[in-house]
Amino acid sequence: MAESKQSPASIGSTPTDNATSTANAGQAVRARALPRKKSALVRAILAVVYVLFLFGIVIALLAGVEYWAYRQIKASPVGRAYEGRDLDMARHSSQKVSPLFGYEPTPGFASIRNTRLGNAYEYINEQSFKDFDDAPLEKPEDEYRVFVTGGSVVFGRGPVPPTDAVADFYEVTYRWTIPHIIEQLLNADPRIREKIGGKRVRVINAGIAGHVIHHNLLRYLAKIRLYKPDLVISLDGANEAHTVARPLKDWNYFTEGPYYEVISDVLDLSAAGLRSYLALWLKKNTYFFAWLALRKGEAPGLLMENRGFAAHPQEPTPEMMTYLDRNVDQVADILAIYHRVLDTDRVPHIFALQPMFRNSKKKRNPIEMEIERVTGMDKIGFYDAVDTYNRLVKRAKERGREAGLDVVDLTTIFDSVNEWVFTDWCHLTNGANYILAKELANQVKIRVLGLPLLPDDPLREPLDSYFRDYAKTAKVLLDGKIADRGVHILKGYPGPETLQVRPGTVEKPARVILDLGETLPISRLRIVWGGPSSTPQSWSMELSTDGDRWTDWLRVDETRPDPFDQWPGFEYYAPKETQARYVRYTPLGESGAKPIELRQISLFR
Repeated sequence: MAESKQSPASIGSTPTDNATSTANAGQAVRARALPRKKSALVRAILAVVYVLFLFGIVIALLAGVEYWAYRQIKASPVGRAYEGRDLDMARHSSQKVSPLFGYEPTPGFASIRNTRLGNAYEYINEQSFKDFDDAPLEKPEDEYRVFVTGGSVVFGRGPVPPTDAVADFYEVTYRWTIPHIIEQLLNADPRIREKIGGKRVRVINAGIAGHVIHHNLLRYLAKIRLYKPDLVISLDGANEAHTVARPLKDWNYFTEGPYYEVISDVLDLSAAGLRSYLALWLKKNTYFFAWLALRKGEAPGLLMENRGFAAHPQEPTPEMMTYLDRNVDQVADILAIYHRVLDTDRVPHIFALQPMFRNSKKKRNPIEMEIERVTGMDKIGFYDAVDTYNRLVKRAKERGREAGLDVVDLTTIFDSVNEWVFTDWCHLTNGANYILAKELANQVKIRVLGLPLLPDDPLREPLDSYFRDYAKTAKVLLDGKIADRGVHILKGYPGPETLQVRPGTVEKPARVILDLGETLPISRLRIVWGGPSSTPQSWSMELSTDGDRWTDWLRVDETRPDPFDQWPGFEYYAPKETQARYVRYTPLGESGAKPIELRQISLFR
């Protein structure tokens, strides 16, 4: 019988021994599996750490970009505008939504206008009006309060693309806005203060870019009337010309304009609306997108115009012309309703229709010729631009007469002007704003206050003379000699250079004389000093026709600089024109013993 063979491991083994061996083998397997589980856990933890690390890098990069953008804004003119105030305001849109009347300027928002030409920073006050000072709801007892309503011409803005580049990005600064000039002209007439019981006239700029007459009516009802205005001036028309140019069967004046179209896009979740909403959200919540927006000049977003009025090659059909007349009638009706509301509130008012470039018969200067070439402006959508506005003006005047309102027609006021007036299809230069403001101030005197015009009140031909800064071509005389330095003070705006004159004494102060070259009528002055230390406490301006006999024109005993320039400045509107060839500036008292430092002198009719 063959002998069975056994492995060495099985010799002498028992069942118990086998069980123990099996258990040991299981432990070995588990022992090998444990490191594998630990290894997987470690890998998972490392993966999470890696993802967090990458996320941290992204966050750090975004934070770095955000901080860089914050520093860029802080170091820019925008940052200087908000110095001492909340820089977060720079991230807001320039407009805020107002469901009652569309939109209005954001309270506390700073407008940056022509800082390269010495302009300071303009503000929207806490009541959403364009003013450096607040307008409390409770009217001061010594204030005669005037509101001027209208669109961007009243608000005071420069040209819109594509003519902004043609006009070298011309901007209207605060002191050249129509409401501000009206305020200066009314306060310059001593008869007015007597007529209104010794009060001072305050004119509040209630203009809003893009607004039309129905916006102004709704804003008056919802807001302006609460401020107890003593007078309302309405200057409108240009925005209406675009608004009525919609050949739609269901056209409604109250649902037209940029606010309603863009907000509808947002609520409908359209691509355009979502882009607007996202742009606003990103700007409001990041300095980086605020910086991007500021580089383009104006904050993007919800309230940008989106009306699509490009000229159409097709001529309007008879049905389209019927729509146009119906639309014009709606605008004229709302104007009459606005008049009736103000009458009901016993608020005196003046309604005026503004000029438009295409309708003006003025001779085009070279800049206007280029503006006309770039924009065309022959048509508004399907309609002829000139005919559309003429229809609107005619019907508004007719409807006004029916309602007992004599609408002031300013559409032809620049027909005889050769100077530069229009910066685009309706926006105006500083000199043109002065002419409109002077005519509106005259209307206030006649129609509201019942005062006869003074000899120098009516606009006189040639109107070009009101545009001219007489000091620009003047000679600077120091110690009786023509200066070969400091003539930059005659550029019409303050700059970084100054005219410096050695100090005199209290008894014999230093002086600066301007020779205008011919005898001219003067009624307005702008002077800007080098800085606070060179601003005199008291000073005088004297006039002369021959350089020998001088008469006092202006004497200031306590200088209170205005905030219109980056440096201390002062403006003066005289009650009448004075003929002069020579103008003499003299610091008085202790100021006469200090050096003279000037950045600008401007003189106007």
